[in-house]
Amino acid sequence: MLVSNRIIVIDDNRDDLNTICDIFHENGIGCRGFVYDPFNLPDQPLTGIRFVFIDMNLNPAGGGEIKSSLKDAIKHFISVDNGPYILIFWTNRVEEIEDFINFINRDDDDVKLKLKPLHITHIDKNEFIDSKDHLTDKIESILSSDFVKCLIKFDETVLIAAKQTLDGILNIIPFSDSWGELNQHDQICQEVFSKIAETTYGLEHAKANPDLAIKESIVPIFKHNLLNNGDTYWAEYLAPLKNARKSCDLNFPESFSIEKLNSIMHLDCIHIPPHNIYSRGAVCSFLNQNFESNFKKLFNINYADWFGLTFPAITKEERKTAVPIAVEFSAACDFSQNKKRTNKYILGIMCPPQLLENVDKEKKGDYALYLPFSFEYNSNKWRLALNLNYTFTPISADLPFNELPLFILTKELMDMIGYKYASHISRIGYTSF
Repeated sequence: MLVSNRIIVIDDNRDDLNTICDIFHENGIGCRGFVYDPFNLPDQPLTGIRFVFIDMNLNPAGGGEIKSSLKDAIKHFISVDNGPYILIFWTNRVEEIEDFINFINRDDDDVKLKLKPLHITHIDKNEFIDSKDHLTDKIESILSSDFVKCLIKFDETVLIAAKQTLDGILNIIPFSDSWGELNQHDQICQEVFSKIAETTYGLEHAKANPDLAIKESIVPIFKHNLLNNGDTYWAEYLAPLKNARKSCDLNFPESFSIEKLNSIMHLDCIHIPPHNIYSRGAVCSFLNQNFESNFKKLFNINYADWFGLTFPAITKEERKTAVPIAVEFSAACDFSQNKKRTNKYILGIMCPPQLLENVDKEKKGDYALYLPFSFEYNSNKWRLALNLNYTFTPISADLPFNELPLFILTKELMDMIGYKYASHISRIGYTSF
């Protein structure tokens, strides 16, 4: 069953629960109400929640403490994988909210660290329980704040764009004028979406993972719909952008992880498998066994000497912190069509960001491509650096890599690397005396 959990209401008093749920339903807003029972909690915590309306005075199990019961309810109803949400205390004990927040902050556990809401506010039952109009106004004021409005609106915009994407394809598929004649239309839909997947993703790749193929193939349509919806709510909310006169007026906060953002934007760590070391953009680590001798055999140079050429002035101790890698960069069209191809790799390293900062920039050759961002992988910060002079095609029977890639670089990033490589090898030289 498909269930939407965007708004939930939790209360041990059914009448109070119905009061607030009815207001949502009367205004065409979906919500799920839960009568709290400490002995009948959800088997699995919920995900996809954006707004949690919860009574503070929940009936504790076995006469336990109310704060512990409330904390337990949050833990059982909201998954640690839920994502950002807003917590609204629906209570006649407003004075106890601060005490509960302090109670949570004293404990170093998943509720404090992983279930922290983006925003906390409240609705006083004593003030609004007998006044439906005023309660409606109060809920509307909570949902209409600039921050909350952006959260709701962007969710809605994405859902609308997804609907428009599917409708746009379905509407051009021939459909019988007669009601009830669906079998042929069902078959035609299968044929259309199969061909879309194959054309975009290549036959073998699409057959191996049809769901991923369809998602990738409709991204351009989804993007078009998302960009052309005419919404302006971000324009109202982004005051720093509106007030900035130059680029340096805008900065990420110190607590913000740019590395995590770059990982989301540039790395694919999810779809491995079906991706492998032959996938375009695969970042492959070398086998540790006989690494030095295998490196010398492949490139006719010692690893330490190659490292010194690519990263001048880096010490031996710093070199030990780097992970030698190779990036597969065969043609995108050949990869998507699963053509028999020669897998070509660029040699490089994955290293702590500080290592590249310590390179002697004056001695750095134009063959060295340092990707201009840090990212997070396995909870550590890294950067990638490549030597465009060192490309190779390993013999499939004697691969020097570990079985699976570390991750896959996105298409956009691979296009940039491909452009840099093509520019480097096609540069015009001349002889001078």
